[in-house]
Amino acid sequence: MPEIGWCNNCNVPILDGRNCGICGLHSFKLKFTKAELKPIFKEEKDLYGKVLAKENNHFCNHLPKGLCFYNIMGEIVVDGKKIFRLSYDERKGSWRIAFFNGLAGNVSALKGSDLRDTIKANEQILREKEREATKFLRETIKKYAHLPLAVSFSGGKDSAASLYLTRLVRRKVDAIFLNTTVEFDETVNYVHDLTRMWNVNLVEAHPPQSFFDLCDQLGPPSVKMKWCCKTQKFSPQNQLINNRYPDGVLAISGIRKKESNIRSKFNRIQVNKMIPRQTLAFPILNWGSLDVWLYLLWKKIPYNVMYNYGFSRIGCWACPEKSLRDFELVRTVHPDLSKKLGLILAKHAKKLNIEDVSYWIRSGKWRVRKTKWVKSIACTSSHLCSGDDQMVYTFSNGAMSRVKEFMKVFGHMNERGSMAMITNPSIEITMIGNKMRTKLEDPKILPVFEKQLTRALNCVGCGACVGTCESGALKVESGEIKVGGECTNCLQCIRSNGIRMSCVSVNYNPNILSVN
Repeated sequence: MPEIGWCNNCNVPILDGRNCGICGLHSFKLKFTKAELKPIFKEEKDLYGKVLAKENNHFCNHLPKGLCFYNIMGEIVVDGKKIFRLSYDERKGSWRIAFFNGLAGNVSALKGSDLRDTIKANEQILREKEREATKFLRETIKKYAHLPLAVSFSGGKDSAASLYLTRLVRRKVDAIFLNTTVEFDETVNYVHDLTRMWNVNLVEAHPPQSFFDLCDQLGPPSVKMKWCCKTQKFSPQNQLINNRYPDGVLAISGIRKKESNIRSKFNRIQVNKMIPRQTLAFPILNWGSLDVWLYLLWKKIPYNVMYNYGFSRIGCWACPEKSLRDFELVRTVHPDLSKKLGLILAKHAKKLNIEDVSYWIRSGKWRVRKTKWVKSIACTSSHLCSGDDQMVYTFSNGAMSRVKEFMKVFGHMNERGSMAMITNPSIEITMIGNKMRTKLEDPKILPVFEKQLTRALNCVGCGACVGTCESGALKVESGEIKVGGECTNCLQCIRSNGIRMSCVSVNYNPNILSVN
């Protein structure tokens, strides 16, 4: 992918290392910008000024008035040079600045770039990128004309650019916003304001349970135990698509290759196995961060105000994938949110017998933990006869109503008074009171049955499993999973766990209920 260039004559960055659109001179490549650049806005500059002043830097306590840039490696770039790196010291609990190559004494001589010149120097390149993206969108929308069209709008810069580009091709379009319950208020307001201003039909989806309610049950997510994407994103999105777009939807997304190693391997059109009824198209897949920013500034597209404070990415503010720098920014801009997360983490730290809770939280150790399972007995079982494949389960925790619901995937349920029976060529299930009897006709069904029983005993109603059902039979109602009449008893919701969506509670809940 082309690297960013810099025109020394006009002192501006040049996209794709091309010739400057003002003076025509060839730019030299900034090899250190593979990590991408974003403009530094006033509020972020103020933060750097405070840090510089605290460091007692007598040369300069502010950045130049001109346009400066930040990359996700924490490096501040001015006039085509790396000036200093900003990081957060977990032990001292404070910001730390390290200047490059003794540049501290030369900071006052820096000019910064002119915004108008930066846009003018790249305008032709931006036009070409817009032309290519809209051509891709026209062809893709035509190819998938049988599907309704929507744009995944997160409130971030990339999705804003994608929504704008889509509207150049198709004026009327749905904008799907997944309100994960851990979005900044500014993000929610921005989404509502922009879609209202552009007269876009906003479709807002919420997960069955809030992030913090699930934290109480599952423990806070970590990089190694990241249940939050499944429960707060995939679950509501699958339910929305099943209800609003039952025959599928073409969703335009602002995903870009440079965002991660995983996304660098994405095709421009593909299907996410966790959201089977959605076909994704990425018009800006090959754009860089600076491409997007200059496009927004060129077109005067309003952007999320949270970028002004130094966030390079907007989204779930409590995400364990965020850097310590981002969590410190959250504490600076929204101390109330930081305090709320801190209370949840402290509560969980006590369960884990963490000695230095404050350091565990401040250092971000909570983000990389792996919690061990503790098994508790939920029911007992016994063989009725050693020569017959029959089992009786006696439930001790009043879970029978949920077990009955989960058993519906094995076949139609016939109910007579207090007794319910399911007959399947592979298994026969009879339920009465707090007891369930099973008779195996095919021994191969046993592990499938046990997996479904374990899921029933541990379900927290997060809805992550909804996307495993291609017929749309799985739903969440009042915090409980329901199996609808659309169920074809294919059992793919159990067998496809490793392919699409594993049970969140079974995999991440530190207290697992099991069968003895």
